[in-house]
Amino acid sequence: MPSSQTTTGFLDRATSQRNVSIYTAIAVAAPTAYAFNVAFTYEGSFLLLMTLAVGVPTAYDDYGPAYDRTPKTVGWVLVACGIAAVEFVGFFVVATESLELSAFLGGIVAFLGTWLLNLSVLVVRQHAE
Repeated sequence: MPSSQTTTGFLDRATSQRNVSIYTAIAVAAPTAYAFNVAFTYEGSFLLLMTLAVGVPTAYDDYGPAYDRTPKTVGWVLVACGIAAVEFVGFFVVATESLELSAFLGGIVAFLGTWLLNLSVLVVRQHAE
């Protein structure tokens, strides 16, 4: 039977703000990428999955506020995932419809556009504080 110290240490790590942001982002990213796959194409869905499941927790770690409550972290990640998903879809539609790029290239444009836009906004926001 594990000691209470081991159990407490595991629970502390499992419920750290960083890990909570990762769990939340993955929980949002998987169904969102599947919905993108159904609505558009599979060629951009993986990059959307990476944008949400990797990019949002990374942005939270590097630029997000240090909340002391889990619901605030979950809320921040949910809003950030929503913003990133809308941006990604917007960039994808513009790239494939207006610029007439292939879905593969449209996914790359959407991925890079979303990352660069959000990174720029977060850096400017951080320097303004």
